[in-house]
Parts: sequence; structure tokens; C-alpha cells
Amino acid sequence: MIRLFINHAYMSMQNRMIVKSASGQNTYLIVGKWGRAKDALSLYSMSGDRLVEAKQTLLSLFPKFDFYIEDQKKVTVKKIPGIQGLKKPYYVVSQLNWIITGDFVEQKYVVRSASGVIMRLEKNYSFQGDFYALTIEKEEYAPLCCVLAVIIDHYSAKRDTPWKQYKKEKYSLGFMHPFTFLK
Repeated sequence: MIRLFINHAYMSMQNRMIVKSASGQNTYLIVGKWGRAKDALSLYSMSGDRLVEAKQTLLSLFPKFDFYIEDQKKVTVKKIPGIQGLKKPYYVVSQLNWIITGDFVEQKYVVRSASGVIMRLEKNYSFQGDFYALTIEKEEYAPLCCVLAVIIDHYSAKRDTPWKQYKKEKYSLGFMHPFTFLK
């Protein structure tokens, strides 16, 4: 089992994201944009090798992504409306027969296959900021799960827009952010 962390502030700003291990080591780098047709996310090892690329192929409330590993399409991820419509959507990871369910308001998700849990993803809060904690059962799934986490966050119900995030940072009285006034 492997435990990884992604800073939420960088996810919502569509910036470069560093994925850290439980010991604080930089493990992966995620770059790219998402949310528009033809956008792509790429996950790199810290040595610079591209491990996974996710390309958005359908832009809608229920998007579709194709995942490429070593430049070959391996997986398709689709968001599906739930029984209650927009309230309980889920994701299907075809070719691997994974399903991603969870609470899009509380931001806690589980990736499952027929053989059991693949990953647990939940948002946590600390004095250093908000972050996603990924608990992945098999280390070989880690690159794919990291990209899935970013996509799931983008379609989360409570996700802050970049403008809201900017305003929070500018008006924060914490030790990490300066206090400035916007005119």
C-alpha cells in the first residue's frame, strides 16, 4: 500500500502539481490543463519520464477522458449520471473495470474493482492548506490514480474557482500568506 498527497490549492489553480509521498518526498509532477475539449494532463516521474497522459475527448457535465501510457490508449474514463441524476454521479474506468463512487460534497471517494478497493481519496484540512490524501493498494496503480484524483477534483461540488482561491490567499491572516487589499 502507498500513501500520496496532492495540495488542493494547486489543483484548483490548474498549476503544476507535485505529488508527495507520506515521508514528504516529491514523487510525481502533474502538468497540463483540463476542463476543455482537447485539454490534456500529463504525469511525470521526478526523473522526467512521462508515465500517464489524460486527454479530454468529451466536454460536458459528464466528460470523457482517454488515458495514454507509453503513447498507447489504455483506458477510457467517463462520468456517468447517477440514479438521482446530478446528485450521485460516478465514474467508470473501462478496460480496467473500475468504478469510482463517493460523496462529491464531502469529497471522499473510493475506486473499486471486482476484486476489491483500488484507492481511497479524501480531502483533508491542515494549517498548511487543504490537500487530497490518496491511499492506493498497489504501487503500480499510483500514476493512474494520481491523474484520476485531479480529474475527480475538477468536477467536485465544493471546488473553489481560481478567483475564490486567489481572494482567500490575498485576505488570509495566516502566517503563510500576505495580507493585502484588492482595489
